Amino acid sequence: MSFLRGILAGLAIGYLTAPRSGKETREKLTQGIDDLQRQWEEGVDQVKSQVDRVVGKASHSANQYANEAEEIFDKYKNEGQEKADQKLSQAKRSYNNTVDNAANSAERGIDRAQEALKID
Repeated sequence: MSFLRGILAGLAIGYLTAPRSGKETREKLTQGIDDLQRQWEEGVDQVKSQVDRVVGKASHSANQYANEAEEIFDKYKNEGQEKADQKLSQAKRSYNNTVDNAANSAERGIDRAQEALKID
């Protein structure tokens, strides 16, 4: 702000000391102030535009990283689910084999007991 004040003070002193009529000086001052205001507004617009562009790029990058993280999470989730399904399938097979073996052993035991109880 002090830079802008310095410019305005310099312009005011320059216009006030210039050999012109009061009306011309006022018109020049008004024109100079209008020009400065227009330049200031253009500069502000340019800064806003740059900020919007940077924010847009940052938002795009953040979305891209979030998508990549989600893909990695889904990959590991699916791999974990596949391994869990494999382990469950193995456990079911093992359980069924154990039950089948127990049933076969019981059947053989019953057959032996019946043979032993047969009287000739």
